[in-house]
Amino acid sequence: MNLSSNITVYLKTTETCNLNCSHCFTSGSKGAKIIFSPQKTIHFFERLKNAFPHIESIRYLFHGGEPFLAPLDTLYQAYFGLKDLFPKTSFGMQTNLVYPLSNEKRAFLKEVLYNYGFGTSWDYDIRFGSLLNKAKDSQQAIWEKNVRTLTQEDDHYMTMIVSITKGLIENKQPIEILRYAHKLGFKHILFERITSDGNAIENHEIIPSNRSQDEWLYKMFEQTMKYKTYEYIGNMFISELAQAYVNRSHVGNRCRNCEESLLTINADGSIAGCPNTAPVDHWGHIDWPLTKSFQSSNRLKTISCERYDRNPLCFSCPAFELCNSDCHKLKWDENESYCAAPKKIWSHMLKNSENYSELII
Repeated sequence: MNLSSNITVYLKTTETCNLNCSHCFTSGSKGAKIIFSPQKTIHFFERLKNAFPHIESIRYLFHGGEPFLAPLDTLYQAYFGLKDLFPKTSFGMQTNLVYPLSNEKRAFLKEVLYNYGFGTSWDYDIRFGSLLNKAKDSQQAIWEKNVRTLTQEDDHYMTMIVSITKGLIENKQPIEILRYAHKLGFKHILFERITSDGNAIENHEIIPSNRSQDEWLYKMFEQTMKYKTYEYIGNMFISELAQAYVNRSHVGNRCRNCEESLLTINADGSIAGCPNTAPVDHWGHIDWPLTKSFQSSNRLKTISCERYDRNPLCFSCPAFELCNSDCHKLKWDENESYCAAPKKIWSHMLKNSENYSELII
């Protein structure tokens, strides 16, 4: 039963959300309106610990949908039941912060996540909008107020998560977003490429071409170096690339081992690897015997695909030694000739004998 010694768990407290963003891989407000079972979740991880004694560290990320739609007592119950099971345990959360930030929620964030940090999304044209009508304007105002409360009053270590959309690329300079995040008090920023899952299937027009995305990411790299943004905000996307270059190793998506190092526990108890496809592509359940889940043909097939499935063009690409074909869920375009990897950044790094260690978080 293949499972890494260092695991990240996306613990989905619900499948639904108070928002309905057009890129959401869990289908936003259309997701199932169910709440997870903390008791069954804890019991599953107790069994997992006994079956996989080699696990050294585990990171639980409260996820959704919007994780705070679940009652707070269920989140607390999961936290207290999971925090001491494994030798090294940490917690995180991805929450949209477009809701009244009650004292009870602030207390939870302080008690559970203060030492670890957590993330929230800012999405230019798929949540708050480039044309700010009253509803979107109100949402952004709530979000900014909550962010300032958490970063300035409660002193949280937060990450701003940005989805790379066609509208973002066409209308925003990377430096604008980096400075905006810093002004709000974020310590890290994470740029994410969109996969064709959930709402993005119906709204495919929001996904940029791989070429235009590659150009924009390279512009972000150039502006990062020019303005030395790494001195005031950690860019997690760029950091992974620099780490791979400096250490000559595969980092993040480029490890091609997500299906062995990630677990997504859907709110109904079904188990998957990648969270993006977890609502529809799951291979186990927390109620099943562990061997039935972890040795299922669906899981083994996905692991094999991730490890070995490559476009033959990868093998002649100069960036392949660092890129390792990147995330296997990201599609090629231009008749299967252009991938979604940041090839221009890789090419620049490989041609220039600079260190880039200052970019590593």
